[in-house]
Parts: sequence; structure tokens; C-alpha cells
Amino acid sequence: MSRPQVSGLAHVAIAVRDADGFAARLVAALGARRGDEELLDEGALRVVFVHLGPLTLELLEPRSSEHTVARFLERRGEGLHHVSLEVTDLEAALDHARAEGVRAIDESPRPGAHGSRVAFLHPSSLAGVLIELSQRGRD
Repeated sequence: MSRPQVSGLAHVAIAVRDADGFAARLVAALGARRGDEELLDEGALRVVFVHLGPLTLELLEPRSSEHTVARFLERRGEGLHHVSLEVTDLEAALDHARAEGVRAIDESPRPGAHGSRVAFLHPSSLAGVLIELSQRGRD
């Protein structure tokens, strides 16, 4: 089995209660540029993108108390949620990770922001860090 190709860091996701407020703080304090926003998971999650040089932050603001990010905030408070790695072939990367003993949260890819497809790997297999594998949507 060939190794999957990770082409870069897609983004770092931060769970927040108020994405607008945190985005404004990043703009004022660090010179960030606010990007697009989207509703995901049938409107249950609002994501706001903030750009700092080559780094993209994805601010996760739950719109439903039932969403996994809302439960994350309840348990852990605001902070780092996941690191997203850009891959060239999502299915191959997911299959390879599972073959190497990494526990997957998503058995198959699902829709992500900006038309991407994503799959999450369980933090219990990766030093407590939730990893998202992301493949860009076809333009």
C-alpha cells in the first residue's frame, strides 16, 4: 500500500462561542484578514475563516446545543479543536491510516467547507489531537 500524500496544512480549527468577536480580536491584535463563512451540518455549525499570512484558522461556532462542537465547548471550553491536513486522495489516506491502526471517526468521507470532502481521525490514536483529513473540492 502506497503512502498517502499530505500536501500541506489546510487549517487549524478553534472552537469558540462567538466567532465574530474572536475574529475581530485576531484582526485587531494580529493583523489577520477575515475570510468567508459557511453553515455546515444542516445549519448546526457556523464556520468563519480567518487568514494570518499563510495560515488559515477555522473558527467553529455551534448553532445547536446538540452539535459535537457545542458538547466540546461544554466539556473543554474554547480552544484548539482540530488540525486539518490537506491530502491529495482522501479515500487512500483514510484507508492507509486505518491499516496502520489509527481509529477513524468517519468511516467514509463527508462534505466539508468550500466543497471539500473530509474525514476525522480519532484523537485517542494520535496523541490526543483530533486530525481532519481534507481533500479540496473539484473547481
